[in-house]
Formats: sequence, structure tokens, C-alpha cells
Amino acid sequence: MSTPVTPDDTRGTQTQGRREDGSVTPDDTRGTQTQGRREDGSVTPDDTRGTQTQGRREDGSVTPDDTRGTQTQGRREDGSVTPDDTRGTQTQGRREDGSVTPDDARSAQPQGRREDGSVTPDGTPGTQTQGRREDGSVTPDDARSAQPQGRREDAAATAAPTRAEPHKAQRSACPDDFEDAEEEGPDDSGVLSPLQLTVDGRLLTPGRIELHGLRWLTEAQVRTYIGAPPSDSQALLSGGEVHQLLRRLARSGLFARVEPRVRVAEAPHPAVLEVHLEENPVVTAVEVEGLQDLQSSEILDELLRLPHRFPTEDEDDESFTATLRVDSRRGTLSIVRPCPPRYPPRDWVARLERDTLRPGILLGGVAHGLERTLKRLRDDGYMLASLSAVWSPDGKLVVTVDEGRLEAVEVRGVDADIAARVQDALDLKPGTVFLRSDARRAVQRLESRLPFLEPADVDDDEATRPPRARIIETREPDGTRAYHTQELPREKPRHRERVEFEVNWKQFADWWDDVSASESITLEGKKLVVHLRPRRPDFDVDLLPMHTQVTGFSPGLAGRLRLWDAKDRAHATVDAALTIPLRWGGQSLPDDPEGTQRQRRVNMLGGAKLQVPKVGLAELGAQVYDFTDTLDRWRMGDIDSSLYSALINRPDREYFRRKGLTAFATWRWAEDFLAGVEYRTDRYESMRSFTPPFSLFRNDSAPFTNSPVTEGRFDSVVVRMEYASNVPAAASVGSLFRTPETSLFDREGDWEHRASLRGLLTLEVGTGPGSEGADTRFWKLVSDIALEVPTGWDSGVSLRVRSAGGSRLPEQKREALGGWTALRGYGFKEYRGDVSVLTTAEYRWSALGVFADLGTVRTDAAWTDARLGLGASLLLGDSVRFDVAWRTDERATATPEARLLFQRTF
Repeated sequence: MSTPVTPDDTRGTQTQGRREDGSVTPDDTRGTQTQGRREDGSVTPDDTRGTQTQGRREDGSVTPDDTRGTQTQGRREDGSVTPDDTRGTQTQGRREDGSVTPDDARSAQPQGRREDGSVTPDGTPGTQTQGRREDGSVTPDDARSAQPQGRREDAAATAAPTRAEPHKAQRSACPDDFEDAEEEGPDDSGVLSPLQLTVDGRLLTPGRIELHGLRWLTEAQVRTYIGAPPSDSQALLSGGEVHQLLRRLARSGLFARVEPRVRVAEAPHPAVLEVHLEENPVVTAVEVEGLQDLQSSEILDELLRLPHRFPTEDEDDESFTATLRVDSRRGTLSIVRPCPPRYPPRDWVARLERDTLRPGILLGGVAHGLERTLKRLRDDGYMLASLSAVWSPDGKLVVTVDEGRLEAVEVRGVDADIAARVQDALDLKPGTVFLRSDARRAVQRLESRLPFLEPADVDDDEATRPPRARIIETREPDGTRAYHTQELPREKPRHRERVEFEVNWKQFADWWDDVSASESITLEGKKLVVHLRPRRPDFDVDLLPMHTQVTGFSPGLAGRLRLWDAKDRAHATVDAALTIPLRWGGQSLPDDPEGTQRQRRVNMLGGAKLQVPKVGLAELGAQVYDFTDTLDRWRMGDIDSSLYSALINRPDREYFRRKGLTAFATWRWAEDFLAGVEYRTDRYESMRSFTPPFSLFRNDSAPFTNSPVTEGRFDSVVVRMEYASNVPAAASVGSLFRTPETSLFDREGDWEHRASLRGLLTLEVGTGPGSEGADTRFWKLVSDIALEVPTGWDSGVSLRVRSAGGSRLPEQKREALGGWTALRGYGFKEYRGDVSVLTTAEYRWSALGVFADLGTVRTDAAWTDARLGLGASLLLGDSVRFDVAWRTDERATATPEARLLFQRTF
């Protein structure tokens, strides 16, 4: 009669015992064997705190041994107790009737019984291998970290390996992966077959392994690390196991050379694999010399850097013990790693711990560490850096760093006279440490000072990358090792033939393709080569989002074409704008169909100008125009005015029709100053607001007011002087819509992290129809000064003072305060006069700001009371801000005026 193995799976829990009569106890101890048997057969109530601590001796008495959470003793066939300790695993005990207890081994069943009844010494923590049925077959049941099967009267035993029994099962289940996780490469485990040696038909695959040449490490340490059996073990290794051990030695990073040799013995003795090892240098001290910009810690951190997943000090132990409490019962659980560690122990390798060098083997070798450090330096921008080192047998490593000094600078692609100017603009001095960022800034500085040049593309992509190098090792007879940098030759670019059609299209694409500064810089040895070319024509097209109370929606385009002279003699610019009022929304002028048609005329503007750098002439040109214009651009930008006109019928601007010609000349010197003169001859015409308003909201309200102007022909001369600090030399000068109230410097960005000052002073003198109809001479002076002073990285103060006024001014040129950026919180142009003074103070802190506006105007030789507006801002960057403002006079209310603005006007 067969006695099958119990299929019960307790998943790490011993749930049943046996009484004397053979019945099974229903007690569930959740992973603890709490009962033994006394000599008289009764069951002991002893609680071993989650462990089976007692066995039975040959005479039947109970052993008092406490194994602290582990059942360390079993019984052999002759009844003796096995002394084996399985570190936290409950092996097997035997009941009085000889059957094996189904006790749970808590993640490991380390002992089974062979067919002859002996106990196997194998310990496979974390795995329940196999049991045996009565017919001798092996049970396929997997207990998943538990001993799920017990034995009844047939005393079936677990199957054991036949070669290298204590370790073979472990090694076959361990991954053969000892590479750094950061390194990528093909997996050779399925390509490289195990070593096999055949002599005269006799298979001589090595069955044992010997290690030779170790100095710093011991053979026992290395064998334990790679998972090899002890040197005195009689167990034979398979070809796959030998192959795996060699791979682990080679990939450990501990050895500079791993040389296997096979020693053949006479039959029946197995062949022996002799592995001759040469350890990487042991480093006990490191000195770094030759530093100028870098710190020694930067070099040491990279030189002694361990792999990304290298275990920390806490993870370096091979096992650990935890205390558990289950149902008020306490026990200890020990976890032992079944596989060899992936990396060597930290104590074996040289490393930095809390900025202190710990001696050991330099993982990967000195040459590998220096190559890694050199690559990091060049990736960080030290493109000419090189390293050398000397290692002495006493473990001292001296590293000499050459951060890379520039020997020469060459400019290609331009004439010799232009190349000399380029050298001055680059300002790269030979003999200084060269950084890639320095070269980029130099090219940007070049584009700013010589805007008619631009970076040129280099056909050889390899030439724009940091040069490649390797570290060469040389050995001296006294054991000293020297290391130096050897530059690798660059790969020659491959030239491919293309048909004519492809070449033409490529040239067309390259014509408009921008080249970054880094792509135009190459190195030839320690010589920097800058590749330039004359700048190609620039062509820009911008959308004009125009919406006004006098035209309705009037979309348009503005374009600019710039032609550059390769000799830097004169550069030409042509610009134009066109807007077309659309007949949407049924807008018209009541009882004036002719006026309606007249205000819907197409708006046109065109001009041309020259730039002559040799004489400092920034622009010399003229404009002709017939379009809807305004003098309120200093109050609110074009985008903001059109947006709020379309949304809520509040453009905060007044418009008129201007037709005529303007000729101008502007000089620029010292990059910060402008001086210019303009001649204007214009005819002005009043425009009226359309009814009803064409806006998304408030379209049932009255149209926004548009005051009439003094109509007629006006001739005038405008003289201007401007100053702006921190303006790039390449910043464009001039404006498509030129007014005496706004600057000709192109303002970019939102906030300066350094103090800046901007100032505008214009004087216009002209003649035109006066209040009595006859021509009258008038003049107007405008002064606008703004100062920004940072008080921290993200905080600062802005101050502005604007004053303007004149005599006998036409209506369109008179002053007025009130509205956005012109006394915020008050109504649009609420205060009018011939002279105005406006001061603004604003404090910004991170994304928040507070401001105050103070202004007054003079009418009929009397000044109005000064008006104060207060408000706050939410600053969203890139000139975008949300402002709320309150007036503080007798008409003040709790409800503020609010605007989301996208452009700054000062």
C-alpha cells in the first residue's frame, strides 16, 4: 500500500502536528512549531516563540536546545540528532512512529531525506525543492518559500543534486549578471558556450578551479564572492559552472587580468582550471595636482565613483535578522542571500566616505577611472583637458590635471580684415583655460558686435564634438605605473554622391537653416577654429492684431527684409505693413455713409533704410504711409489695446488718420546712446467711433470715445536723444510705427537681474493750423526716464518719471493723464492739459508687486491737484502681469480697475 506525500501547502506556516494515536492536530501556529513530545508520549505545551526548539534524542528524551527561532536539529535513521544549523529554517523532526513532521521551514526547507534514509545537508534558503513518492518518483510540487509537504509512514525524502550538492542548485538559479546597470551592451550568455576540452576522444572539461596570483585578497574571499566551492571541496564543477565563475571574475572590476589555464591530470582524476589573476592597483592615498578652475573633490568624486547600484554600507551584509511578532508571540527570522553578491564588498574597493579616502582596490583599474574622469571633464566643457598619473607600489596615486589651455584661435570663412575684427570680438586669449561655454559666449558676442556674420555649419559632425582620448599605462621595473592621455584620431567624414536634384534642395534648405554657435566651433589640437559666413537675408513676417473703435476688426501683416553686406559697408532694410478693416458687425457712422466708407480704407505703410556701421549710422531712411495712427502707444501696447477693444470695448487709445512722409537719420555710439533727427510732413484727419461697438462684451454700451484732432497739414522736425544700459550691441534700432513718445531701442525681456537705466528725450518743433485757422508754430518736449534696481535675486524696485508739455499744441499732441500706465485707477485721459508730470514707483518680490502712480497736469497756467493711484500686480513673467488699481480721490470706490497685460511700455 502506497503512502502518498501530503500536498498541504502552509506557505511558511506549520499548521498541523500529530497526536500519539496518529490523528492530526488542528492547531495552527502560523509559522511556529510550538509542541514536542515527552517520553511518555504526551504533547509538550511549551511555546518556543515562533520556533521548534526541541527534538528527541535516541533514548526518547526531549532536547532542551533553543535555537532562537530556528529548528536546527533533525533525526537520522539511526535516531541520532543532526547538528546542522540552518540559520532560521525549520528543517524536519521525527515523530515517535518515525514519520516526518510537516513542519514549516519559514522560507527554506534545507534538509530532506535520501532514499537510503540519510538527511541531506543541502540548504537552499527560500526554496522547497522536491519530495519523493513511495515508487521513488520526485514530486513536482513547489512550496514557494515554505515546506509544504510532510512524510507519512513511507518516510519519503527530498531529491538531492548529484554534483557539488550543497551549492549547485543555488548557482544554477542565480543570474549571471555582474555588469553595471548603467552600461548597455548585448547579452553574451546565449552566445558564448561553456568551455569544453577533448584530448584523444577523452572529455577533459575542468571539474575543479584553482586561483593564483592574489595579493591583496585571499583565495577564500574571492571564492566566496564568486560562489565557488571551497578549495578543499571534492565536489566537481560542470562546464557551465566553470564558465560562469570565469565571467564573474572578469566582470568583477577587481582584476586587471584573468588568465585561465587548464592542467590535465591522468585518468580518472579530473582536469583542473588554473586561473592566474592580477589585481587592479590598490590605492591608499590620492594627490591631485595642476588645478586652476576645478576643485580636487570634483576629480576624486569621479575617479573613485562606484557603480550606480553598488550596495551601500547598510546593504553590504550578506544576511540580516528581524524580530517578528505574530498573535502575541515573538520570534526571529534570518534571511540569507542564496546567490553570490553582484558587486564586491565595499571594504575591498577604494572609495570616498564622508570626503575621506578608504583604501582598497580601484574598481576597474586606474586607467579606467582616469578615462571616466577625463570624459566627464570634457562633457562639462573642458574640451582640451588631459590627465596623467603615477601609481607607486606603496599605494599612492598622484594625478596631474591639465585643464586645457588654448594655444591659438583661427577664423575661417571670412576675409582677412574681417577676421581681425572677429578676433577682437571673440576676446579669447591664448594661454587661458578653454571652456566650451566660453566659446559659445564668444560667438554670441561676435553676433552682437558684428551682426552681418553668423555661425557656419561644419560638414564634419565629428569635429564639433569633444575630442576622444584614452589613457595609456606604462610599467616600470620597480613596479611603478605611469598613465598619460593619448588623443584618438578623428574619423574622416564620409562624402556621399548626390544627384543634382538632391543637392539643389539641400542647398535651399540650408539657406534658411540656422546654425547654433556650438556647431560652428571645432578644435584642431589645441587650436580653436571658428567657422563663419556672411549673414543671409533676414525675412520676418508678423501678425498685426488691430482692433479699434474707429475701424472695428482690422487684421493685417507687418514684414521686414534685411540685406547684409559681407564687407560691412552698408546694410539695407525694407519694411512694410498692411491692415484691412473688415465689415463685420454692421458697424457704421450714423447718417454718414461717406465717412463710414472713408474710415474703412486700407491702411498702408512702407519704408526703407540703410545702416552704415563705419560712421556709426544706425539708420538712414524714409517712410510713406496712409493709415490709422495713434500717439498713445506709450500708454498701452498694440496687443493689449486691440484685445480689450475686442473684448470689452475699452481700447484706452484715441486714433486719427495720418498721411504723409517721414525722413530720418539715427546715430548710435558706445552701444548705449542714440541721437537722431526726423523730418515729418503729415496730413491729419479726425475719425469717429463706429456704432454699435464690435466687441464680445459690453457691445450694448456707448462706443468708446475718440476725440477729434486738429486737422490739416503739419510740418515738423523731431530731435531725439536716448540712453539705455545693458542693451546688446546687436539690438535693432528703429520702429515701424515711429512716435516722439516711444523709444527706438527694441526692448526685450521683462526683468533685469542687474541695475538698468533707460532715458528718452525728444523735442518736436513744427508748424500747422492753429486754433484760429492760420498756421502756427508749436513745440513739444518729452522726457521719460525709468530705473530698475534689483534688491535680490527675485526682488527689486522700479522708478519712472515722465514729463511732457509744450506750447500751442494741436489737439492730438496735447497731454492727458488717466488710464493704464498713465495714472492707473483713474479714467482714460480724465485730466487734460498742455503739460503733465507722472511718477511711478513699483516694488517687486517674486511674483507679487505693489505700485503707486502720482500725476498732475497744467491747464490755463494752473496745475491740478496731484492724483494718487495705488495697486498690486501678479507678475507672470515675460512681461505678462495682472494689475489691479484704485483711485484715492473723493471718487474712490472699493471696486478696483483690473487688467491682464501682455506688453510693457516702459
